[in-house]
Amino acid sequence: MTHSLNIPMIKKLVQKDWYLSRKLIAVYVAGSIFALSFISLGEWQFFMGTTLLISMLVGMANHQVTVTIINERKEQTLPFIMSLPITPMDYAVAKLIANTTLFFIPWFAILIATIAVFTFSGVPDGLIPFSIILCTYFLLSYCVVWAVGMTVETEGIVVFVMVAMNCLIGPVIYVLGKNPDISSHFQSPTQVWNSAALSALFIQLFLIVFTLSIAFCLQARKKTFL
Repeated sequence: MTHSLNIPMIKKLVQKDWYLSRKLIAVYVAGSIFALSFISLGEWQFFMGTTLLISMLVGMANHQVTVTIINERKEQTLPFIMSLPITPMDYAVAKLIANTTLFFIPWFAILIATIAVFTFSGVPDGLIPFSIILCTYFLLSYCVVWAVGMTVETEGIVVFVMVAMNCLIGPVIYVLGKNPDISSHFQSPTQVWNSAALSALFIQLFLIVFTLSIAFCLQARKKTFL
């Protein structure tokens, strides 16, 4: 059985999440721009800037999930939403649109800015594929945590997955750095997109689409919000 989406209410729910997250997005984007402003000035500046940039992306992802999903249950906003003339499908569509755009738009802007800084500075262009792959992992991590938050009612499980995905950042960097097909081109003056780099990128993109699709379908198929 099909039903028409409540587009006006979906728009309002999307606007609500954007309104609640507008200030934190500005803070994290500003922090990322600050990190990129000195990342190419020297060796220690590069490592400090990289650390700050990673922290901004991770913080933005975790903070958004906390504000738009975890706090929605803790502060009893969800019962109010349940009283609105919407269905679980409407809620799933609103959350998918809101949360993907809330992270993807600033994430993409930061990624483009990072590529630009690397391209027009002394940082080797060979690091660009590695940076894109690593940034894509942050997007994947966000999508996984969001998916768990949408489908699981227990806050502890969401926090556990959030911490687990953050703990994997180090191993991901280590594995990419130890892969000779990727790491051997770090000092290259040009980008090198070989099969190893493309595979790492497309596997993550597939997992992102798969994760979002599963979470959306599970939420949309619910008869009730709980």
